[in-house]
Amino acid sequence: MANQLSVSLRAWPSDDKITESLPFLISRINEQRGSFRNITEASLEEEIRASDADDSKSLDGTEIDEEADDNNGKRKGEELTVAREEIIKQVGEAYRSSSHALDLVSLLLSSHVPKAAEATISPFIKAAVPFGSLSAEIMQQPQRSNEEMTSEGLVNMGWRMQSLSRSADALLQSASSLGKEIRRETTYWQEILAVKEKGWPVCRLPREKHTLGVRFGFSEAHAEFRDRGLAALRRGTEGKIELDRGPRWQKDQRLIVRLLKDGSSAATSERSQAASDDDQPLTRDLLRARNSLFDEELYHEINREARNLVNQGVRCIGSAVRLPFRNDTEIEIDLVPMDEDNEAVSDESAVPSAILMALRILLSHAHHQNHMLRSRLPPPITDSQPPRPFYSLLRPILELNQHNLTSREAKHLLGNLKRVTSAASIPFMFAQTASSNLFRVPDEMLNTKANTIETLMNHLTSSHHTQMTLHLPSNYTTLTLDIHTSILPPNLGTSLQLSTATAAVDSAIAQMPHTLHFPTLDNLWKHVEFITSLDIVALLQASERVPKWLAPKSPYEAYMVGKNPKTAQKDQLGFSFEAGGLKVVWCKGEKTGSHGWAAEKEGRKIPGRGLIDMVVGELG
Repeated sequence: MANQLSVSLRAWPSDDKITESLPFLISRINEQRGSFRNITEASLEEEIRASDADDSKSLDGTEIDEEADDNNGKRKGEELTVAREEIIKQVGEAYRSSSHALDLVSLLLSSHVPKAAEATISPFIKAAVPFGSLSAEIMQQPQRSNEEMTSEGLVNMGWRMQSLSRSADALLQSASSLGKEIRRETTYWQEILAVKEKGWPVCRLPREKHTLGVRFGFSEAHAEFRDRGLAALRRGTEGKIELDRGPRWQKDQRLIVRLLKDGSSAATSERSQAASDDDQPLTRDLLRARNSLFDEELYHEINREARNLVNQGVRCIGSAVRLPFRNDTEIEIDLVPMDEDNEAVSDESAVPSAILMALRILLSHAHHQNHMLRSRLPPPITDSQPPRPFYSLLRPILELNQHNLTSREAKHLLGNLKRVTSAASIPFMFAQTASSNLFRVPDEMLNTKANTIETLMNHLTSSHHTQMTLHLPSNYTTLTLDIHTSILPPNLGTSLQLSTATAAVDSAIAQMPHTLHFPTLDNLWKHVEFITSLDIVALLQASERVPKWLAPKSPYEAYMVGKNPKTAQKDQLGFSFEAGGLKVVWCKGEKTGSHGWAAEKEGRKIPGRGLIDMVVGELG
């Protein structure tokens, strides 16, 4: 049987009428050979000879591989033989199993339908086993009494009643659970709607598509703080929303600003009220989380900027950042827990509170600048990533504080000069025509139609200007002192400018430069005192009480000389400001003397002669 059975493993190829058709062959010839005009008998014979030469050359190379091809053919033939025998074996097993099953069914039917069984049974079983020797019958169930049937019915009824009772209890329990679940869901979605109505953006969490979240952070913050500004709104046991801020959240913190005097706290910024008592607990938690995250970012950016402001006196001591404020005071910025008790608030708390408010406004302005930058066309893509810029948070406060200190010192010096000239009975006036203050916005800026925040930002970040006008004693000369402070290059820092305007064309002051710039306030003040001395000389020369024979010695010195016609002696008179007061030195022949006037105290008149009275009395 194994020699007679053969199995083919490959289908016989069928003829393709399309590829054997004449139009298809003509199209192939046109693609390979081109037009029939180019085909000649000579070209075909030459191509046949070339192909015969190539076949003869390839015979030498193929003789070496014939033995390897024979071995591969034998191995494949053996594999095919083994596979064919395995297939034949499996087919034989299937044939025997089906024959045995047919014999069993035919033997069972021989007791009831002998003729049908005789047609299907095998000859071996038919000869070895007699017909009807294997049969099957249906057994009749035993008869039960009425009592048994009644008892079985009662048992069945009891089981049904018990099952129905359990089903009813399960339905009641499910209804109760469903009612509780509905109340929880109602409470949850009501709080979700309340959060939405308050203006908080609600969205799905990026990694939990089936969980709602609320974004309380700032989209223009740094990536570290922007990612922390998203919290999950998870439902609690009673349906209340629990704010899940992630594993990186530890505790809420707030920024605090202290005013230090001699190293001890003198005033502290007031704690801001983020929410009212009417707000829901979830709204209060969101406001608390937002304020905490904002202050943490502000503290982080302040520390980054403080490392580049060491040359301006900024120091990082522990976790606090200290800024120079005035002569004996400093500003300390620190991050403390939100629930920490606030320190005592004094009358000077307005200063640290205003600084804290200014820092928060500056950070919000930096977020706005990031949004404006992101809205523009992006720069070309490069291999190197641009460095992250520093926010200008401390620099505006430092520069404005320095501007206020310089303005206050200049005003103090002018006030002292006015008291000195008042003691000497010399007219002197000054007025402050423009000023910038960190804690007070000019009224002309508030009266504009611009946004209040933009007005504050322009006040904080623009250049600060203070102008003072001085009217010297002779009433011919006016000095204008301009103090400019800028936080932007190239005019970074405070610049001092003094402008001179005089009506006396032939005076010594008119021969000096009209506009001068000074690096420090001390240099400027020495020049102001010198010009005031020259103007006092001009005042005495114009006075009718002073002897006319006294004339200026030099256009660049505050001296007057002359020959007294009564005594025929040479007299001299000099003026100078020393130690905050006015000093006059005279020489009358061989006799010398001096007189000085100090600054008067507030509300107190120092008795003594005036300058003109003294000159008339000594040299008249």
